[in-house]
Amino acid sequence: MRRPIASHGPVFAPPGRRVVDSVTVLLPVPPSVNVLYRHGRGKGPHRSDVYRAWIDGAGWRLQAQRPGRVPGAYVLLLAVPRSSRMDLDNSVKAISDLLQRHGVVDNDRNAVRALLEWHAEHDEVAATVRGLSDGAALEPIAPVRPPLEAVA
Repeated sequence: MRRPIASHGPVFAPPGRRVVDSVTVLLPVPPSVNVLYRHGRGKGPHRSDVYRAWIDGAGWRLQAQRPGRVPGAYVLLLAVPRSSRMDLDNSVKAISDLLQRHGVVDNDRNAVRALLEWHAEHDEVAATVRGLSDGAALEPIAPVRPPLEAVA
């Protein structure tokens, strides 16, 4: 029998987190998305020991910085230390989930865009969440489909 799906809302958000337009936090480098979950016999996918340890340590690191909350749609900017030697895009899932878990964002599905880059300043990930005002539209980065003359 399947367990009911847990709430997608914040789990560890302190009461009264102030609403802000933008927030930046420094977090330890997460494990690669390739090792976040393990599959056990009869249990299905579950968080790996490495991922659970990162969630705990990164959660304490995040809470110590007392970030505000960015409600609604947002852009996520991640600067990952080049020394991490991981694929740049492997950092998004764990960090997005952590930001939601701690109430920095209401739901990680509200991310409209994620921008990723390398940095060499320190050994932590700099995660910036920038809220979008209601009705704000972002210019597309790339076309959704090729121009018709390219298809012919």
